[in-house]
Amino acid sequence: MTTFQANNETIHFNDKFGLITENQIIITNGSKKNKVNFDAINRVNLIKSRVFYLNILSFILSISVFIYTFFIFKSERLLLFYGLILIGIALLIYSVVHKFYAYRLIIKEKDQSIIEVKTTQINRKCIKEFYFAIVKKIPKK
Repeated sequence: MTTFQANNETIHFNDKFGLITENQIIITNGSKKNKVNFDAINRVNLIKSRVFYLNILSFILSISVFIYTFFIFKSERLLLFYGLILIGIALLIYSVVHKFYAYRLIIKEKDQSIIEVKTTQINRKCIKEFYFAIVKKIPKK
C-alpha cells in the first residue's frame, strides 16, 4: 500500500483494492468501483477461510493409488510397486499438510448495503493493510 500527502490530506492507495482518503473509500472490485463515506460505514470485517478443494482432490488421488496398487496392479516388478506406494503416501501427506486460505473483506453500511472484496492468500498482506487502514479511519461510536 502506498501512502502520500495531497492537499493536506493523507491518501492510501492500493492498486489491487482501491483508494482510502480522509473522508471516503473508493473500492475497486474488478471493473466495478464503489464509493463509501466513513460516516456511512457500520461494520468492517476481514474473514479468513480455508480452501479444501486441493486437499480433498489429493486425498482421493492417494486413496485411488492405494486401491490400484493393492487390488488391481498385477506385476512382478517390486520397484514399480513400491514406487506407487511412495506416490500414494506423498499424496496422502500432502492432503493433510497443505493449507490454502481465501480472504473476504466485508463492509456493511448503515443503509444495509454490503460491499465485498474477495482475494486469496497470494494477496494476504495487501488485504490486511487495506483492512487496517480502513479500521483506523472509521469514527468510534
